[in-house]
Amino acid sequence: MVSNTFCLPEEPTALNNYVLRQEIPALQLIATENGHARWGPLIRLPKGAELHDFGEGFDDQTLLVRFAGNFFIIFQQDLAAAQHLPSSANKLARAQFA
Repeated sequence: MVSNTFCLPEEPTALNNYVLRQEIPALQLIATENGHARWGPLIRLPKGAELHDFGEGFDDQTLLVRFAGNFFIIFQQDLAAAQHLPSSANKLARAQFA
């Protein structure tokens, strides 16, 4: 069972960056006063969204990403076709979804 709260990184550093070529589902995380987050709405991140990857989400099948200043959990399978570059390369990769 997954907890209804999630710890957000204190000083997040993106591992990778992606630009979505197609919408994908995402679970928004809503920040709380104590530095944690609670589950928010299930939304669709839009085509063209620039995602910043912060590593594993709540399990090894999910990723914690940030878009437009908000954190989201997405499934790694939704990024399975993505080609990515390390964020240190300062380039955005193009993610393609079937």
